[in-house]
Amino acid sequence: MPDRELPTVVDPEVARAAFLAHAPAALEGFKWEQETPLSILVWIEAHPGEGDPDRYLARFDFSYYPDWPPRVTFVDPKTKLPNPTAWPVVNGAPNIAFYGAYGDAPTGMVCNSMFFEYYFWGGHSPDDTIRWNARTHTFAASLNELRLALRSPYYVRRAA
Repeated sequence: MPDRELPTVVDPEVARAAFLAHAPAALEGFKWEQETPLSILVWIEAHPGEGDPDRYLARFDFSYYPDWPPRVTFVDPKTKLPNPTAWPVVNGAPNIAFYGAYGDAPTGMVCNSMFFEYYFWGGHSPDDTIRWNARTHTFAASLNELRLALRSPYYVRRAA
């Protein structure tokens, strides 16, 4: 059960229109695919510092978008199902943490204000300087937070 009551989902047509308006800029340079009208799968690279990058598959769900940031979970690339072992391990990244399993959050949590779960699990009460603002934020901010955390020195390895 979430810490606070979940909001009402956004009208699917409004959510889809917002996604389509923001997608070209947000997804530039990413390999991605449409999964449903309100969800996408995005391949995200993690850079350990040396060697080839690791690749993760993240599901972005836009059911509450643009009023709220997207829901995000990492999925097994073969089954496309959420799996705690499909999550990256990140240590010491400022303002973000990754939890493949977190309390009763249904599919883990990226603990950062640019992700939906942050507001409803973990007891967060962000101030206006970091709170999602539908007038100024798009899901590009969510992708950028992932990109920053999934690099050396923060990115450690794949979950075991």
